Amino acid sequence: MAPAGAAIHLRSNKCLRRGLCAVFAVFASGGALFDAQHADAQPVSVASADLSSAVRSAVAVIEPSIVVIETIGGAQPIRQDTRRGPMEESFRLAEGPTTGVIASPDGYIVSSSFNFARDPSVITVVLHDGRRLVARLVARDHIRRLALIKVDARNLREAAWASRGDLRVGQYAIACGKGMTGETHGPGTRHTFTSLGIISALNRRNGNAVQTDAKISPTNYGGPLIDLDGRVIGILVPMAGDGSPLAGAQWYDGGIGFAIYKDRIDAVRERLAAGQNIEPGKIGVQLESDDVDDALDFLDKLLPQSRGVKIARIAIPSPAQRAELKGGDKIIALDGKPTADLAELQRRLSDRAAGETVVLTIKRRFQRIEVAVELARFEDIGEWETPPSPATPKSGKSPEGDDAPATQPSAD
Repeated sequence: MAPAGAAIHLRSNKCLRRGLCAVFAVFASGGALFDAQHADAQPVSVASADLSSAVRSAVAVIEPSIVVIETIGGAQPIRQDTRRGPMEESFRLAEGPTTGVIASPDGYIVSSSFNFARDPSVITVVLHDGRRLVARLVARDHIRRLALIKVDARNLREAAWASRGDLRVGQYAIACGKGMTGETHGPGTRHTFTSLGIISALNRRNGNAVQTDAKISPTNYGGPLIDLDGRVIGILVPMAGDGSPLAGAQWYDGGIGFAIYKDRIDAVRERLAAGQNIEPGKIGVQLESDDVDDALDFLDKLLPQSRGVKIARIAIPSPAQRAELKGGDKIIALDGKPTADLAELQRRLSDRAAGETVVLTIKRRFQRIEVAVELARFEDIGEWETPPSPATPKSGKSPEGDDAPATQPSAD
């Protein structure tokens, strides 16, 4: 059965469209614009009022499916790895309330892994009706920044999802989150915070996410990005390209936010429900841009099928070592598809999980070989080989890590 707010919303959407058409008609009048503005400003106010009503109606639809998640002991200072540079304390993860979305009537809740960088000692969930339940962390997806938690409850209101194929750039999107307000709002003990924006881009972060300009903060990480029908577009997460537990947190409240699509969540949900954490997969190589440094490389540049990414050195132990890769090797294809440059290779590897196997096509001077490499967790990668191979940049610069620009060495 559709929620009670749905009928109200359908009417408000029709009013909203009529109001917006009236606004466009005013601007289409050309020279009559000045007179129209002074004679009757009602179309603008009607559109604004209808939009506000539509937002309230949409939030009313989703609100029973949003929960407050409170953690104790899951937030700790995160330090950069020594292979990336000096040990510097980074952004401290927020310890306190965040948001989750009910994913099934029997108590599964999907949220962001932001508050679960470490295993919390206590997790509690506050439902919309005010019930406070003890929860357990089931598993985390560190690639898509998701967490799956579980409460012992039945007949919970599962969120409805928007169809990915119906999403359009420019359509309204509402970021929702729940947090403490110091007072009671309705049946629950927490208030739903909202931020209205638009969908800025589709299929971002390797097709995992939609991008929005709605304001995002640690409070609504794990909450839903919804459309004007109250359907979930995606789960809000901090997400950037450096692969660290804090990736994307530096953008919070900055007009750049990401929400993970339902089909991407469904693709890993069974593994998460089985208690399997999903970790980014690593080869254990330090890569560098394929600069032209000899005649053979110059000839390779003329042949698209020979372009690739050079290995500067490998880690010991690592999948690269077990596959007998060497410094100076050039990765020219991943799973049979050419890798034109460093950025493309990193992008394609960033979505692969530890335990998965990839096939690398390697060019070693005049040889071309294929090797199967089982990706490993970052924690299982050893130190860089010393001394570095001759493929290390002639400038003598030290390795820069995952977030180095494409013209510098990069670890993977």
